[in-house]
Amino acid sequence: MDLKYFNRDKKSESSYPLTAYYIAKFLNRINPVVLFLDKIETLILLRRISNYNDESPIYITGLARAGTTIILEMLSKHLDVATHRYIHIPMSYLPYIWTKFARKTKIFLDPVERIHNDGIMVNRESPEALEEVIWSQFFKGVHKKTISNVLDHNVSNSSFEKFYRNHISKMLLNQKKSRYLTKNNYNVTRMEYLLKIFPKSKFLLIIRNPIDHIASLIKQNKLFEKMGVEDPHLEHFTRLIGHYEFGRNRKFINVGDHEMIETLSKLWLRNSSDTKAWALYWASIYSFVSDILKKNKKLADATLIVRYDDLVNNPSETIDKILEHTHLKKEKFKKIKKFYITNLHKPTYYQAIFSKQELKDITDITNSTASLFDYL
Repeated sequence: MDLKYFNRDKKSESSYPLTAYYIAKFLNRINPVVLFLDKIETLILLRRISNYNDESPIYITGLARAGTTIILEMLSKHLDVATHRYIHIPMSYLPYIWTKFARKTKIFLDPVERIHNDGIMVNRESPEALEEVIWSQFFKGVHKKTISNVLDHNVSNSSFEKFYRNHISKMLLNQKKSRYLTKNNYNVTRMEYLLKIFPKSKFLLIIRNPIDHIASLIKQNKLFEKMGVEDPHLEHFTRLIGHYEFGRNRKFINVGDHEMIETLSKLWLRNSSDTKAWALYWASIYSFVSDILKKNKKLADATLIVRYDDLVNNPSETIDKILEHTHLKKEKFKKIKKFYITNLHKPTYYQAIFSKQELKDITDITNSTASLFDYL
């Protein structure tokens, strides 16, 4: 069993992801037992978690490669915030007991560049997007391309809602924090449902100019396709932890436009780097979000649109807007803000290289949607 990308360097990510893979694989096979253990954990902690309720969780969403990860990384450093971290990967269902156990080990302490090759350094305490495992458990078929993936205010799932509230409380208790923060690209179609569960929740919708964004999406997809061929276990691992954005695992988000999905499927079947396909996908997602924000004033008020380009070009003002919208205290973020003001910059490890025709295709397809977000 050659887990090439888990064993790149004995001093790097190797030990923990390798261990995490085997544990996650095993737990996936005994899923009912894991859910039972979650109930036991909740019962044991019931009195304590009653003091850790967050009625205003913070949701970071938008298409992958829009800048969601860097914003998660940044906000996760706020003194009031709890979020999923790499340490939770093997047992995201049991955030309290597992973390207590895992922190007794000395595995994955040194930061290394994550497998995305995007300059972001991680260790076991780095924030990570792990909620999708939970959504997939309670909403079967949530990633089927043949049906709409939209969960709106008409949706109700009492089992999920009870589990989810308890899960958030356990995360807060474990990290001794008052606010819950999560990043999930797939939540872009669930904002209305989340607002129904938590009427005071705050959303950060991250968007990036389509040319740079599509270049990043294509680059990342090529990388994961290559890694998937060289090490199929990596693909299995990403499925186990609910990551379907890239590679041969890729599952695009169906916002209810089935004709669009058929078109994308055909284009990507011929060429997974098809520029038109990625441009159509970008436009479909952000047009969908724009429409629901226009129709739902309460959701619009709960949502801050964050342009990645503004974050890297004008970080001070953009960070202040984020803190103000999410009601995170600025005085607890001064040093962190200063660090990011100094270090935020546009990616330097790749360039958007398109032919004149490809640039025209991207512009023609995305212009009307991009203009809704002040990209002209």
